[in-house]
Amino acid sequence: MITHMLRHLHAPRIFVFVAISIACSASLSAQSNQAIDRLMDEEQASFGDAAYVILSAAGLVPEGATGDDAAAAVTQRKLLPKALSPTGPVSLGEVCYLIMETQGITGGLFYTMFPGPRYATRELASLGLLKGYTHPNRIVSGEEVMRILGAVLDWKEKT
Repeated sequence: MITHMLRHLHAPRIFVFVAISIACSASLSAQSNQAIDRLMDEEQASFGDAAYVILSAAGLVPEGATGDDAAAAVTQRKLLPKALSPTGPVSLGEVCYLIMETQGITGGLFYTMFPGPRYATRELASLGLLKGYTHPNRIVSGEEVMRILGAVLDWKEKT
């Protein structure tokens, strides 16, 4: 359900928020609603909430999981080069790398040779899936996490 909702995140923020809220209230647990609502409101996305949405879209955590559970799953599966605090901010590079790893996106030559946040960001930017300043160390908002994930899922559906 989260995957389907994220594919349509090219609309204005209020529409996205309303659509996600309605869809979530129909079929996701209350905990899932809270995680998505919290993430959408975060000026600096927390790693736990971002990881929850990204892993949930890939079917790697159950809908009832928490941000702590998702962060632990990232660490356990070694999806990022280093463990991050679930309550700490998440960078664009970490989001891009986590999305590429969970969505099975292989990437180009540099990503294949040097997989990590830097080249994951470059890869998604070269595909036209990122907007604005694309420095991998830039802290992202919750809305941006949702927008990037939605763009990637939409791109995957079209290719």
